[in-house]
Amino acid sequence: MFVAEPECNTPVLAEHEVVVLGGGPAGIAAATAAGRAGRSTMLIERYGFLGGAGTAAGLANFCGLHAKVDGEHRQVVHGVADEILSGLKTMGALSAPQAYKLVADRLLESAKVRPLFHALAVGFRDGHLLVETKSVRRAIRGRIFIDCSGDGDLAAWAGAPYEVGDGKGNMLYPSTMYRIGGVDPQKAGNAWERIAELMEAAERKGRRFPRKKPIVRPQPNPVEWRANLTQIRNADGSAVSGIDAEQLAWGEVEGRRQVWDT
Repeated sequence: MFVAEPECNTPVLAEHEVVVLGGGPAGIAAATAAGRAGRSTMLIERYGFLGGAGTAAGLANFCGLHAKVDGEHRQVVHGVADEILSGLKTMGALSAPQAYKLVADRLLESAKVRPLFHALAVGFRDGHLLVETKSVRRAIRGRIFIDCSGDGDLAAWAGAPYEVGDGKGNMLYPSTMYRIGGVDPQKAGNAWERIAELMEAAERKGRRFPRKKPIVRPQPNPVEWRANLTQIRNADGSAVSGIDAEQLAWGEVEGRRQVWDT
């Protein structure tokens, strides 16, 4: 069953040499680099701020920033990443999402990048990225488009071939990040280092947890910890798909349930 929508002439909001979709770490770096190269650049972001999962979802670290090299943990991504870390350190806020937003704003401003927030990309046609905004539907024309959407949306709309998951439909399990407030630092001590061990002991007594490898980290404010103890799956046990609207809706509810239970 389909609903026929009338043809419409979508106004072109802007034209830039480089159009970046997505304001997470990759989008911030791509837009900054393009702007500094002297290219007219626009970054389009669905939320009202930059930062990606680090600000929108409370992710506790920059995944991929560090790696184990020759048995030693090292930072392996530099460049724009170093500038963001330096900016956060200057503000004394390496773990504060709001500061991350400010540092990213300033970085794009210094590179003369034009941000467009609260703009949800919905398609690509004839060299134009289509976005839905509070000013209704608009089109953004670009010479070069950089897909930092996280899901490869722009590449898919443009006709690039792709596979979902491992090619057989299997995907990683998403999770719901959350904060633990009211922690007594004196009583808690370094308990976050022993949570995995405590969970294993509880499971031997019959307790079951959705995630086997917990990630819990204390924050600069000692009464607050950030946690990832959830693993979101469908009723049949499969991983919730980030590109399926109905599964996403189920996953949001399931994630909050798991947070309360853990």
